[in-house]
Amino acid sequence: MKPYNYLIYFFLIALPFLTKAQKDDTDEVIVNFERNYDSLLNSYHIRQSTRLINKTYHNDNFSGNTSTVSLTADSVLARRLRALPSEIPLTFNSKVRRYMETYVDKISNKVSMMLGLSKYYFPLFESILDRYGVPIELKYLVVIESALNPNAVSRMGATGLWQFMYATASHLDLRMNSVIDERRDPIKATEAAAKYLKSLYRIYNDWTLALAAYNCGPGNVNKAMQRSGGSDFWAIYDYLPRETRGYVPAFIGATYAFNYYQLHGINAYDITKPVATDTVTVTKDIHFGQIATVMQIDYDLIKDLNPQYKKFEIPGSQDRYIIKLPTDKICRFIALEDSIANYERDKFFGDKNSTVDLDGNSMLVYKDKLIYHKVRRKETWSSIARRYGVSVSELKSWNPKSARRRSLAVGASLAVKQKVAVKVDKPVESDTNVTPTPFAIDTVSSILTNQQEIVPKANISKTEPKQSVVTHKVKKGETLFGLSKKYDVPIDRIISLNKINKKRPVIRIGQILRIK
Repeated sequence: MKPYNYLIYFFLIALPFLTKAQKDDTDEVIVNFERNYDSLLNSYHIRQSTRLINKTYHNDNFSGNTSTVSLTADSVLARRLRALPSEIPLTFNSKVRRYMETYVDKISNKVSMMLGLSKYYFPLFESILDRYGVPIELKYLVVIESALNPNAVSRMGATGLWQFMYATASHLDLRMNSVIDERRDPIKATEAAAKYLKSLYRIYNDWTLALAAYNCGPGNVNKAMQRSGGSDFWAIYDYLPRETRGYVPAFIGATYAFNYYQLHGINAYDITKPVATDTVTVTKDIHFGQIATVMQIDYDLIKDLNPQYKKFEIPGSQDRYIIKLPTDKICRFIALEDSIANYERDKFFGDKNSTVDLDGNSMLVYKDKLIYHKVRRKETWSSIARRYGVSVSELKSWNPKSARRRSLAVGASLAVKQKVAVKVDKPVESDTNVTPTPFAIDTVSSILTNQQEIVPKANISKTEPKQSVVTHKVKKGETLFGLSKKYDVPIDRIISLNKINKKRPVIRIGQILRIK
């Protein structure tokens, strides 16, 4: 065989792998986007707009795409990018083009949803980014980071609109405790992102490198620069982590889509988020249910505007906390704050094992959720208990093995029980003279979302319903961590039930896992 024949043979074998590698760079970012977008559909304002969206756009990508990116010449796309006023270089190449095609041609219906939400979020982002002296086009980062979903959580634990990891958020002074997670606060998180991005730009004096460092950390960017000898994103591209390689191209693709969507026949969905909102400091301990009832505001609206509060309550007497409400409700809230705080206080702040009626159709059910805390250096029983709002004796009772030791071991995993409030539909009331049976309890439990269960009181029935086995068929992209979050079950429990190797916990697509 002649030498050039060997080259042709090798190229034909390697081509599928090279193609797959390029595809994976794109897929990694888009998979994250799709995951966060799917979670976004559960929010109050999206559900409120579902009827309008279905009626107007037939719940699909409406037929109006007059010009696809795939049929547009490279020279035209490059010229359009150059025409955009941007402090961040908007380079055009084949990698960027793939993201343009993804946003405009493949998921244009999802972009329509983002465009609708951007009318609410972008003015907020722009004012904060401008105040900190960073390019306002950084607002498009939120599209690829979280799909404009303040409740987004990645498989690695990054949370909120700007997808901060816990350590980074702590360094940026965002509060995270049993009451609040400011990574979910649109205002606080955007301020933190602006400060962080500005600090990264000071390191590299290059916005594309700052973006790469925002995604994978300065350490990985520095290594890529050392190995490649390059000093800009495209020069170090091949030496970056896979997801980061697609990060800047995805940012440029999203920037194009949000500026030229009309040229491609894409329209913005009309989302019902209130146009004008404002914040007010809360000085009393107040529950969202009290505000909803006294002020006649939809409970889910309050929750949607304030995603940072974990238990739907604000301990205003303990620290400085704020709440966001429609602007026309702010003055009324200030005038009625005392009345709101005193309204049926025992019902909302009394027995956390009981349920709370919100209105005629829904109620809050409080449930114990088991989470795990990894002990860090200099942490003590007292500091950990204080962080989660529990007593030292409770914390030790949940971790008897660790409690028997003289001191906490760094890296040890401690179990912590937290009360979580879940809003559910109220069951249809039956005849009060009929004694509920285990079957009736099962019926009530079946209406709860996310597999939450109401624990029957002792005077209802002495017989508890038998817990059914829950299984799950593994799909592409799913991980043990993601399944643990989805079903609210510790990872160790899933590993144990399925006899998975603890040292190498791997799951396969199509594998049937027992969850409970």
